[in-house]
Amino acid sequence: MKYLTLAFITTFFAQGALAETVNYSCTMTKQDSHGWIAKEYAFQIDEAAKTAKAASSFQDSAEARFKNRGSKGYRLSWNLTERMAAGGDMRVRYQANLKTSDNTVTVRMAFVHADFANKPFGSGVCTIK
Repeated sequence: MKYLTLAFITTFFAQGALAETVNYSCTMTKQDSHGWIAKEYAFQIDEAAKTAKAASSFQDSAEARFKNRGSKGYRLSWNLTERMAAGGDMRVRYQANLKTSDNTVTVRMAFVHADFANKPFGSGVCTIK
């Protein structure tokens, strides 16, 4: 599993090794018990172009909406179609708040077309690659 994670991060960062791009590798230290929040995330941010990508140990790279919130850091959000344990697919929205002052991240997930009380959440620490 450790080698799979290393391969995932290496592949993700190799896709966008541009001079303007900053790559963050994040490990979640607190997660809810529902399993929707991955243990590792990787974010690729190009502030000049106002673009971002997000990937996790659960999924491949996805284009993310990017917002620079000044002293509050960056906000990234992206939508995915995930497989439910009970069967069927569900559209979900992830949001990551990356605080650049101390390299911490919070990730939350919401169901797009359903009114579930479950709002998975996690937090972690990041390193710049």
